[in-house]
Amino acid sequence: MFEIKKPNSELKISLNPSIVFYALGALLGIYFLYRITSIILMLFLAFIVMVALNPSVSKLHTKTKLPRLFSIIVVYIFFILAVIGTASLVLPPLISQMVQLLKLIDIPLIQEHLTEIKLSLGEVSSLLSQFSSPANFIITAVTSTVSSLFTFFTLLVLSFYLILERNYLYKKISWFSQKEIHLTTAREFLDSIELQLGGWVRGELILMTSIGLMTFIGLSLLGVPYALPLAILAGLLEILPSMGPTIAAIPAVAIAGLQMDTWHGVAVLILYIVIQQVENNFLVPKIMQENAHIDPLAAILSILIGFQMLGIIGGLLAVPAYIVLRTGVSAWKKSQLMATKKPHHTS
Repeated sequence: MFEIKKPNSELKISLNPSIVFYALGALLGIYFLYRITSIILMLFLAFIVMVALNPSVSKLHTKTKLPRLFSIIVVYIFFILAVIGTASLVLPPLISQMVQLLKLIDIPLIQEHLTEIKLSLGEVSSLLSQFSSPANFIITAVTSTVSSLFTFFTLLVLSFYLILERNYLYKKISWFSQKEIHLTTAREFLDSIELQLGGWVRGELILMTSIGLMTFIGLSLLGVPYALPLAILAGLLEILPSMGPTIAAIPAVAIAGLQMDTWHGVAVLILYIVIQQVENNFLVPKIMQENAHIDPLAAILSILIGFQMLGIIGGLLAVPAYIVLRTGVSAWKKSQLMATKKPHHTS
């Protein structure tokens, strides 16, 4: 602790060595966490996968009486098959339409601006050709693919072990405290997180898929080009409450108006308005009624903060982080309330 003495008009300050020790320890801890940010993000992603899949594992384990390990393996097999099947169906037409969509840069208005700033596509290509070669391109592509596969495999392994130890995870707090009230708080915290965050993740996936499908069907019926990438964009932007559908409508209306005619642009605008009304009045109340309720303003602010701090990955993980933080604060307040309650003795 600090001691301040002032004998004979002289100021003396003595510093307790333990304060210096704790301050240095805190700084080293912050630096260590900063250095392993990517690992922390990976663990958080695995935790999200765990809370999303664990209810299915528990149901399968309870109904079929399969050992928990086999139940996890079965759920994982279906999960991986769903990911691979979706990718194989969506990626080929998506890549084809994305290439065509990028060719929209050839429209005269954009070419004018590119000429003004002396950055035409030909100049960009020639510049890139000076610093790249087919060999470098192949090496970069192979490296990126291997890195992505390794990251995906690591994520699956981490989430697998988290699900396997789900019923005992709360006991990990015994590293810091062995008090019964803290163990109880940790168990309730994990149960609440699984209910809220897991429900939110599953609900968002259902909403994003529903909005993407409705948008794709509507745009296809109207004959709008690039329906698949526009539908995927609408589904992904569903994570942004209120703002997402509006942002997704802008490129769709612009493409329909520029590539087709004004009436198609108006028709696409009406389509997006109808889909948004169906979402707000039917899908969201039905899908999210039992899941975590997130205030739209809190969600938007969380996503903006996430983008500012960690870029795209921060924006994607912002709402789950907000749910965890909110649930953690609630659990801490509840534990504090329980700790202050005095037991009543009967005479």
